[in-house]
Amino acid sequence: MIINMLLVNSGCSNHIELNKLGIISAIAFDLDESNQWVLTFQIIIPKSTQSKSGGGGSQAPVIVFSSKGKTLLEAIQKSDLETPRQLFFSHTRVIIISQRVAKYGVNQILDAYLRSYESRETTDVLITNGDAKKVLEILTPLENIPGNAISNLISGEGNKQTNLVQSKLINLISTMTNPSASATLPEIKIMGEQEAQTSLEALKETRKSAVLKLDRVGVFKQDKLAGWLSRKESLGIPWITNQLQRTTIVFSCEGESRSEQLSSFLVEKSHAKLKPNISNGNLFMSVEIEAKGNLIETACNLDLKQSKTLRKLEKHIQEQIIIDAENSFQALKKMKTDTLGFGDAFHKSYPQDWKKLSKNWENEFAEIRMDVKVHVTIRRTGMIDDSFSKISGKKE
Repeated sequence: MIINMLLVNSGCSNHIELNKLGIISAIAFDLDESNQWVLTFQIIIPKSTQSKSGGGGSQAPVIVFSSKGKTLLEAIQKSDLETPRQLFFSHTRVIIISQRVAKYGVNQILDAYLRSYESRETTDVLITNGDAKKVLEILTPLENIPGNAISNLISGEGNKQTNLVQSKLINLISTMTNPSASATLPEIKIMGEQEAQTSLEALKETRKSAVLKLDRVGVFKQDKLAGWLSRKESLGIPWITNQLQRTTIVFSCEGESRSEQLSSFLVEKSHAKLKPNISNGNLFMSVEIEAKGNLIETACNLDLKQSKTLRKLEKHIQEQIIIDAENSFQALKKMKTDTLGFGDAFHKSYPQDWKKLSKNWENEFAEIRMDVKVHVTIRRTGMIDDSFSKISGKKE
């Protein structure tokens, strides 16, 4: 009996009642003008989230508040002066850092997360051009908890089509500990009237005043932001780094009289292989990409029963993928940032040469020549063989 009592007591000595916890869904990191940390917490209100998605309740699904400190821990401790509940970090879905923080350096944030037993390595990390705390104030009608909505945006939950650069905390830490690699983070921005979308009344409107949108890609050198890639310049990164899941490629039909006649190809499966080569002291990288998917739509007058028609379309898709890959490569060369994993590929293939290359990898990367070869397979063309333009007998 005494042993049983000891076991029971030891198991519950540090327990905390659930109704004493403030469960955090998202955290924002800002720096004020004197470089003090400003931490903003988005805390779930359980009673409000029990109602159906889409809002309409009498209370907002989350509450947002900020605290300030010279260190991250001091800012967290000061939050105790404002919230009656103990902050619980294990369910954090999203971390937002401001551009000012990114330029200052994120080592201190990553250090804190590596030390904390409550951190989750699968948390998404994003960057924003303005104040990070304002992102957490936006209410999202289709998802009760805004932190979950942001996480779903970046993860492509629901089998969405996405060619975004992934941003898990574990990937960020892993890349930043690699001396030759540069990390990337997707940008999240507020589009519209931010103030109007922070009120509960915004959830009762059919048209949102402001939305959260993923846009550019922030590129880091070590732990500091080095620059931005435009959306167009970032499209090739997931292709080369094998991060692509599902995406749509829009391409034009060669020979058509109207240049706006376009088709869409849904990529369902892709794989890239890197083949580094050193010749006479010059570095070359051969990138071989294989993509398979379906033709989803076309405005072109096509006879899809003929194999030569499909081969022609596949060629146009291949050209578009090559353009995306080249755009990303050239943009990264200008920034001298290797986010493509080329350094690791040379290290594995040429371990002896890498001892010298690694000492000046930024400049070596900027001199690499890349050759991209793409093989595309159209597996299906849908329920009709010919395009509707051909079926309807439409003349161009």
